Amino acid sequence: MKIFFVTLLFIQISSLAQPTIKKILIEGEGTPVVMLNGGTADMSVFTVHSKELSHNYKVIRMEQFNVQYATERLMLPKDYSVQMESEAIKFTLDSLNIKEPVILVGHSYGGLIAFDFALNHPDYIRSLVLIEPPIFGIAEIKNESPEGMKKMQELSKQFTPQAEITEDMVKQFRCDLMNCDTFDIRKHPLWATWIKQKNRLRGLSVVNNYQFDLKKLHQFQKPVLIVTGTQTVPFHTRIDELLAAEFSLAKTASIQGGHTAVNTNPNEFIGTLTKFLK
Repeated sequence: MKIFFVTLLFIQISSLAQPTIKKILIEGEGTPVVMLNGGTADMSVFTVHSKELSHNYKVIRMEQFNVQYATERLMLPKDYSVQMESEAIKFTLDSLNIKEPVILVGHSYGGLIAFDFALNHPDYIRSLVLIEPPIFGIAEIKNESPEGMKKMQELSKQFTPQAEITEDMVKQFRCDLMNCDTFDIRKHPLWATWIKQKNRLRGLSVVNNYQFDLKKLHQFQKPVLIVTGTQTVPFHTRIDELLAAEFSLAKTASIQGGHTAVNTNPNEFIGTLTKFLK
């Protein structure tokens, strides 16, 4: 008989102390699947995925601190970093007394965090699934500048941990992830939601500062799946291609849609993930 349960853990909020435990939701039993949402989404975007996967796995959704702080109307610590998010995965798994390696799934900024955790704690990983992580450093190592990457890097520099996020910033960010040439982004069905959640952009400047050891990437010997939306922006497509070429055990897959295809097309992603895991 399968057991369904939900658990919430809350971090201690302090501008002076580094948070160590993430807010989480758990469903199901079995091999742990940890899911990290994108930088401006919250873990509710994986509700459908979690429900389906929980028939066979223990699905652990983890909230990013930049999202939680924005929701609770708090400022991120000035020293906020990718590593702060990454190390909190380890603390959270340890707090749950999870001993076996996990299947780690990360989308967009969550993919960057997953990448950092996997390279620094490979013993915690059974397999790694990355959906369009903004690992700009891999393109820079290869002396490439895919279309749109520099523009996104320049914009995201403004998203410091304690920035005042404006409507124009939201507009530019969304247009850099989709083609706004043929429509007014302010008329998008999600525009009001994006504005309401605009402070989730705080902290995403750390993406530009992120550096990694290419040697660790080459030494990573766990199965990797890299998923790309068929209609995503060129720089995400190219970053995924470059990552796939560097990992020793990488497979690639595509699903219909843009950068958020993992959320807008959950059934195809679940099918792709399940096939990879089997």
